[in-house]
Amino acid sequence: MIEKEIIKTKYGNIAAYKKGAGPKTILLLHGAGCDSTMLSWREVFNTFSDDFSVYAFDFLGYGQSDKANDLVGDRFFDTHIDCVRSVAAHYGLTDFALAGLSMGGAIAIGFALRYPDMVKALIPVDTWGVSEKMPFHRFSYWYVKHTDLTLTQYRWCAKSRWLAKWSISYALIGNKKLITDALVDEVMQSCSGDMAGKSMLNFQRSAADKDRSKPCYLGELKNLKMPVVYIIGEKDPLVPLSDIYKAAEENPDSRVAVFKGCKHWSVKEQPGKFCRIVNLVLQ
Repeated sequence: MIEKEIIKTKYGNIAAYKKGAGPKTILLLHGAGCDSTMLSWREVFNTFSDDFSVYAFDFLGYGQSDKANDLVGDRFFDTHIDCVRSVAAHYGLTDFALAGLSMGGAIAIGFALRYPDMVKALIPVDTWGVSEKMPFHRFSYWYVKHTDLTLTQYRWCAKSRWLAKWSISYALIGNKKLITDALVDEVMQSCSGDMAGKSMLNFQRSAADKDRSKPCYLGELKNLKMPVVYIIGEKDPLVPLSDIYKAAEENPDSRVAVFKGCKHWSVKEQPGKFCRIVNLVLQ
């Protein structure tokens, strides 16, 4: 059974989730856009054995946490990293595995660099934060800086079942058998919230300047002292596999696990494989 509670922080109320009371502890961080803990990590929650205590929370502006209309710019990642610290303190977590998907991966890396003694193992999944540039970087930067079309895209996905299903198939899920009516319904519902598109736009506008992605932790990853396992979907169209291998080369305690046939939601496609990797890294 997954337990939910509301944690009060100086930034607002955060919806947090917990399952199990095992000796192995992991904290899960979700991605951007219409994402939330349950959307990305439900299958993983349900797959972990009783050996685990599993924690997660919805970032500000996502899921059941408070809205964050003005969370954009230089303080974006620092605020989210501080929220990870607040959740860890609330539960008394001091020696845990930390896994983050996409945007959550960049936040996880930033937290591990800032608080290395708290993180027993780091598992960035299809992660942001290790790419020097976005695809078509100058155009992408201009697009998110000077237009609000991201908001329009989310409104369309909330209304068009075809578009929502196409978006999942194009970017998120490689195995089309997993794109069920229930999943499409859940994504459409998530896109219909008044913060979904705004949260994605806040992330986009915080994640690059004119010349470079932000954050880009290349050059700092050698300072990670814990084991690091980068997980990446073989067919992820959003994160170049070459960027992940380049990041792993900076640290001798890093390795890469490629999930065959998967796209950006690799852990949602293969939760069992993810849980086995976590179990091995915490042995």
